[in-house]
Amino acid sequence: MLGIPKAAKATFITKLAGMPMVHRAIKTLRLQQMAKAALGVVPLRRTLKNSGCEYRVRHLESLLMADEIFSRNIYSEAFEERDVRTFVDLGANVGYFTLYVAEHTGRRDLLGLAVDANASCTSEVSWHIDRNHLSGTKVMTGVAGYPPGVTSATFYVNPSNVASSAQPDLNPDVPSKGQSEAVIMPAIDVALEWKKIGGDKRIDLLKVDVEGFECDLIRNSTELLSLTDRLVLEWHKWVTSLEEVESLLTERGFKRRTIISEDPHCGVAIFDRAS
Repeated sequence: MLGIPKAAKATFITKLAGMPMVHRAIKTLRLQQMAKAALGVVPLRRTLKNSGCEYRVRHLESLLMADEIFSRNIYSEAFEERDVRTFVDLGANVGYFTLYVAEHTGRRDLLGLAVDANASCTSEVSWHIDRNHLSGTKVMTGVAGYPPGVTSATFYVNPSNVASSAQPDLNPDVPSKGQSEAVIMPAIDVALEWKKIGGDKRIDLLKVDVEGFECDLIRNSTELLSLTDRLVLEWHKWVTSLEEVESLLTERGFKRRTIISEDPHCGVAIFDRAS
């Protein structure tokens, strides 16, 4: 692994994102739409220093994600004592986590699967993968977390791409950027898709960020979890609690390693398969 620092303290951008008045201003002044229009024409582009991977920013929310993932290194502890060569990213959004795996490990021959149900996001994931020659990562557009045999499911697409989810409840403590639209999307059997690309390889790291659908996903993903050695998961407090998530994962053979990030709205924890 390369010398990626541990997660840093909250930055100015992170603090702004935690202020309801900022979200109200974004909605009132239509800053999100303005930023999307401008960045859609001339996106911001940055290069990661260790891997040389390039990423672009085409959404206002992506500025916060880039700050969390690349500047604050919130996922760095998920790689401790692990030689990560295989990964699955559920709730991939625009693909920054895939780039972070390459940045942290220094590997371009990673085997990965990135899934999101928002087609505008997965088009960005594909761009990042193609741009950085990460051909071992497959991108799929669809809903993860439904039982095997379910072929389609409802997904709620929000104007804020970080608020889209397979469950309809938005964070009541963050002013909404607009109403979610219910759409029918393919339901993806992630364990089956992983076996298609990975054969009998285990999943070194499974990342889950599904905006409140995490408990349903855990309940319905027994086979996927049986293939996984480490899980880094974000839980969303307006829908569930860490205690509920931990109880479900304990039943499926996992033990909490640590909490790596937490605020009034959500938290991120690492779970290892119990020896």
